[in-house]
Amino acid sequence: MDDSLQFNAISHAPVAIIYLDRSLKIIAFSKKWLIEAPTPSEDIIGQCFYDLYPVDKEWERKHQRILNEGLEESKPADLFTIDGQEIWVKWSVGPTRDDNGNINGIVITTENVTDTMNHKVKLDREHQLLMDATNKAKIGSWEVNHLTNEVYWSHVTRDIHDVDDDFIPDVTKGLDFYKSGINQEIVTDIFNKSFTTGERLEAEVQIITANGDEKWVHTVMEADMKNGVCIRQFGTFEDITNKVESELNYKLALRKFHDVFEASGVGMLIVDPIDFSITEANPKICETLNYESDHIKASSLERFVSKVEFPRLFNSVTDLLNKKLEHLEIVINLKKSTGRFVVCSVIGTLIEDEHGDPIDLVIQVIDISDTKKKEDELRAFTKYVEHQNERLMNFAHIVSHNLRSHSSNFQVLLDLYRQETIEDERQNIVRLLSSSSSQLSETISHLNEVVAINTEKIELSNIYLKEHIFKVMENISAQIKENHVNINIEIDDDLTVAAAPAYLDSVILNLLTNSIKYRKNDVPPIITITAFKHDAKCRIVYEDNGKGIDMKVNGHKIFGMYKTFHGNKDARGIGLYMTKNQIEAMGGTIKVQSEKNVGTKFKITL
Repeated sequence: MDDSLQFNAISHAPVAIIYLDRSLKIIAFSKKWLIEAPTPSEDIIGQCFYDLYPVDKEWERKHQRILNEGLEESKPADLFTIDGQEIWVKWSVGPTRDDNGNINGIVITTENVTDTMNHKVKLDREHQLLMDATNKAKIGSWEVNHLTNEVYWSHVTRDIHDVDDDFIPDVTKGLDFYKSGINQEIVTDIFNKSFTTGERLEAEVQIITANGDEKWVHTVMEADMKNGVCIRQFGTFEDITNKVESELNYKLALRKFHDVFEASGVGMLIVDPIDFSITEANPKICETLNYESDHIKASSLERFVSKVEFPRLFNSVTDLLNKKLEHLEIVINLKKSTGRFVVCSVIGTLIEDEHGDPIDLVIQVIDISDTKKKEDELRAFTKYVEHQNERLMNFAHIVSHNLRSHSSNFQVLLDLYRQETIEDERQNIVRLLSSSSSQLSETISHLNEVVAINTEKIELSNIYLKEHIFKVMENISAQIKENHVNINIEIDDDLTVAAAPAYLDSVILNLLTNSIKYRKNDVPPIITITAFKHDAKCRIVYEDNGKGIDMKVNGHKIFGMYKTFHGNKDARGIGLYMTKNQIEAMGGTIKVQSEKNVGTKFKITL
């Protein structure tokens, strides 16, 4: 063949091939070769093979053996690393000869079999994993060859039957292991059906092992059919005794739980912990919420919880799912069919599957409305007793201090009277004694008023506030006119307040007279009274522009008995004390804001 034709044929060869002369210089190559083993330039004729493709000493020796001895070498797959990438290559290296049979060079052919080898490695790995999984899962296999009448049991199948490795199984012996009765009937039926139709069939049945132990097994049967005739049956054989016993125990526990669930005297719900849908509701919770069971089970737990409280419940369940809580324990209000909320103690336990994933949230619901009401009443009563006790202590202190002051004053004056010999001086002491007696009477009168406020039973009535304020203003109209007091009443005509008329008179009168008494000398007095309803109560805001009080110095003493702050000679320090007692006796509160030389604001709630 012409050399040009020969080299052209080599160039278009469908395989990667390269020819070298005895000095290992390239004399011909296929285009496929450059694809499999690319070089910076396609002009490689005449170049040394080793310059383009460096090889180790072993390959150099291999090439020399071929040139010298004419040996051929090949390998179906060899792993090479090219440009950092592992490649599987099928290769062969052999000598070329001239017309006289002399070795004149080397021919190298290669084939990239990376995909094939990777697939083979993958299959080998999957096969090994399957074998490992089968052994670990203790799944046995069996086979009946109907052409040779041979029966095969794997090692695991023999272990399940408690037979030795030298046991020779056959179809009859195999069927005899199944527990007599329904179990043998089932296996015989599916064995014959599989033989006849070639269907894949399976069953869970009981066997009696060679050691006399009862076991549950899962057997799978398949068949090879040829021209409608079964030539082979085979399948798997698995011991499922633990699984079946677990399922039976689970069903028993579930039945017991259901009995307890239905008969429980405590309301119970089974809730999906993810979407809060209710799957079960026992009779007691139906009674508590006054709903039929079907209605509750068609709803979400969110429907029965107030919008304000549901985020708190949601966060608690989230913490339970995230293992931040061992169990759910929360007090929330649940809505009855009447629309009324009942206070309930909710205790929840998370039920998980064998993998630790949540299945259900079992909730116990206890109506604690009565208990909560009693607790609130007890708490309110305790607070009331503490408050009354505090007031009693303060009152006792005031009585002790004031009466002791008067007593000491009397004693000193009497001693002076006995010692004095001059008649005019003695008459002067008598006048002082008379004045002290009047002051004592006044003190006792004040104390009686305080006692009356705290002991007399008062009755509240609905009073038109604006009209009542005007009546009080009429009683001091002369003072208002004389001192040019500007009073702004910003109250609706129909606004009512629950109060004792006499006490309300006293509170308004005291606030008005105080504003007049403690007005600033160079500024016209302005008093503003507003009122409005809030949460079924009446809020009264009384504000003036008088001298005000330094709250940092005297804020804690404003409502104290006999506390004065401006040095007025006619100040007795009893007014605000009485005002606070009267407001509290009506079940209200009073707060004060004040700034010296700016004014005072009282906020009253009744």
